[in-house]
Amino acid sequence: MRTPMRAALLLAALVPLIIVAPGTSSASETSPAASAQASGSAKPTLPTREEAIAKERYGRDDVTLPSRTVRHADGSVETIADPAAVRALSSTLRVGDSCGSACDGKDPASYLAPMPGGPSNYRYCSTDAVTVYTKSNGYDSRVELRYSPGCRTAWTRGCCYTSIAGFGYYSNGNARLSVYNHDGRFSGSSVWTAMLDDAGYTYKACYDAQIGGPSIWSCTSRY
Repeated sequence: MRTPMRAALLLAALVPLIIVAPGTSSASETSPAASAQASGSAKPTLPTREEAIAKERYGRDDVTLPSRTVRHADGSVETIADPAAVRALSSTLRVGDSCGSACDGKDPASYLAPMPGGPSNYRYCSTDAVTVYTKSNGYDSRVELRYSPGCRTAWTRGCCYTSIAGFGYYSNGNARLSVYNHDGRFSGSSVWTAMLDDAGYTYKACYDAQIGGPSIWSCTSRY
């Protein structure tokens, strides 16, 4: 008598696991959207304009590439990335096509750069920016040469109480375009210039070393 009773109990336990009501799914099933998200196939959300602006406004980055520090005769101090590391940066981080002249003179933090591939690929260039060179006067004035690998653009970020600028050059060394920001004269916060196309060009970041009178630009090396 025990064997039929055990069989009946086992059958009763299995029935709820086998029968599923029409139009419903078992608890172990996962929706396609959840499966895509779990597998990593969902496209990541790009940073917002507010996040891009905050990164430039509140950030201050040192050169993270292998580098050397040089003290110049005028007392300024420059951090210069190793040339081999810069070449490696160019080959490994330039993952996108440049936005070209469309980005000349535009704010890297608030301008949505029209990248190849359509609106889903548009980006704020500051969101992937790295600092390639820095230069300071040893006190308050400092500039960073900022570079976006995705947009392939460059600009100057600086602080404090001095004008900052950036100068772009053709591959033959002739001047191409320049950008300026005078807000630093009146502020202790980070400010930045507009950006310039740096795909096939070079760029240097500068601060005004002159307290009064015509500007005397103290600049980083070119990138």
